[in-house]
Amino acid sequence: MKSKLGSEFDSEVVVEKEKYLVQTEDCGKKQPLIITRIYFNGQILLTRKTDYRDMLDASDREEQVRELMGKQHRQVINSVRAGKFMRAKTTSEYLEEVKELLKGKNKRAALRVLSEAMEHYPDDPFILSYYGCLDAIANRNYRDGIDACLLAIEGLKKKVPFGEDFFFPVFYLNLGRAYLAAGKRKEAMDAFNNGLAVDARDKDILWEIRKLGIRQKPPVPFLQRSNSINRYIGIMLHALKK
Repeated sequence: MKSKLGSEFDSEVVVEKEKYLVQTEDCGKKQPLIITRIYFNGQILLTRKTDYRDMLDASDREEQVRELMGKQHRQVINSVRAGKFMRAKTTSEYLEEVKELLKGKNKRAALRVLSEAMEHYPDDPFILSYYGCLDAIANRNYRDGIDACLLAIEGLKKKVPFGEDFFFPVFYLNLGRAYLAAGKRKEAMDAFNNGLAVDARDKDILWEIRKLGIRQKPPVPFLQRSNSINRYIGIMLHALKK
């Protein structure tokens, strides 16, 4: 691996007598992206981008960016040597990686993974929903994050026209969290209530509502919230709001 002008890595990788060029560059402050490309016979086989806006205000920004460049460059080289670069990770693989990072409360790293996923699956509702939620929380891009979550919900309706309600709670959870990041409590509660109308026992949504100190009344107050009648009425009310 060799450095070029302090902002670029170039490496030639030979696999079964075939030569590949791996190039990683820093686009700079105005466009804070680290871009790695794999070239073969002058053609680009793969492009990987990492957004590092969250590092711009760091006192050791140059060191952090340089370290991230080197890490990404090595990862891509290892993928070339392993013959894996032709296959992008599936949406499930990306989301599992994000889930693990969020367990460790590493929101910014999770957002970087989702940024990469968006390069491969820009129209996937699940990727878009999680990306919007974290963009609002980690980057404070409230309007863009909320819009992405809303677009994800619309995308799910078009992509899965029948039975899509099964997935709605997590989409409304992400939307509600994006609203909360923006300080919009009422809109957040509306989103959470839409999720509970589908699944009144969703633990993540109920946890968010408890943190707000608000308890939603069930449609039939004298029955338990988890009662099948309350759940059915909730689903019907949710359907009527569409």
